[in-house]
Amino acid sequence: MKKLLKLSFALLSMAFIATSCGSDDDAPAVSLENLQKRWYPVSTKYPGSNVPYDGHQSCGKDYTEFQANSAMRKVDVTDCQSDPTIQTGTYTVTDNTLTTAVGGATSVYTLKTLNANNMELAVTLNGAEIVYVYTSNP
Repeated sequence: MKKLLKLSFALLSMAFIATSCGSDDDAPAVSLENLQKRWYPVSTKYPGSNVPYDGHQSCGKDYTEFQANSAMRKVDVTDCQSDPTIQTGTYTVTDNTLTTAVGGATSVYTLKTLNANNMELAVTLNGAEIVYVYTSNP
């Protein structure tokens, strides 16, 4: 009887550990409350490659900023001698779909990752998925 009780306790403990560990990894990949801030490009992932973003200048970094009321800005620091180029536009988010309208061009992305520090936007072009990787840390 004692062996059966120990075996039952061991099985119950294993079941508890297995279920408690599994739910810890279920954090959502997309938390929309993290969108409204500045996002600095890091890289672009193409099938089979990851290309680092090389457009930043020593005096400042390019960024996309999502603001309140669906307003957005794209800031491009072209050189350290002149003011950055700033384009304004709007955005909407429905589920995991981000739609931007900047400078007369509308783009639709899938939000793959969005947390306090990282954002990944995906788009499919000619059957290939392109992923734009951003960070909120300049």
